[in-house]
Amino acid sequence: MSVKNSSQTYGLVTRANHWITAVLFIGMIAFGIYMADLPKSPDKFELYDIHKSIGVIVLALVVLRLVWLKVSPNPPVIASKRSEEILAHSVRGILYLGLILMPLSGWVMSNAGGHEVAVFGWFTMPQIVPENETIGGIAKGVHAIAGQFILPLAILLHIAGAMKHHFVYKDATLKRMLGRDVPKD
Repeated sequence: MSVKNSSQTYGLVTRANHWITAVLFIGMIAFGIYMADLPKSPDKFELYDIHKSIGVIVLALVVLRLVWLKVSPNPPVIASKRSEEILAHSVRGILYLGLILMPLSGWVMSNAGGHEVAVFGWFTMPQIVPENETIGGIAKGVHAIAGQFILPLAILLHIAGAMKHHFVYKDATLKRMLGRDVPKD
């Protein structure tokens, strides 16, 4: 099994990054929605610290993924129609944007609210904005709208596309991301 992507398959690094990021990101959306409704308490603030720490890890993973794309480009999208190829690229673009926007907006929201972003007590992220209620409110709105509506829809479209390719078209789209053997064209 190759570490790098080929013209037909995703390599080990891309697959590992994809699945780790997917599990963390989907979990973070659910975790964030759960936390938002909790009453203020020391336990809630501890959960927020965990949420922020994992958010920084997600941001690091997406930065690594974008760097890795330059080193090892993805194989082309398997599409039977040009419209599906455009949709696949659009959904992927929204997901990448969300993987950057969510951690950054959370970081801004924390800093603007007068809170630091410490990563599991290992280190503290730099302050990127001053304490500011207006900036914090904007970041909170972006974080909430993206996390509760836009990104869950994009994730569902991404999964639906993979399922359509696997069960309807019966092509290698999903197999490539699972690391299964893909027949050569």
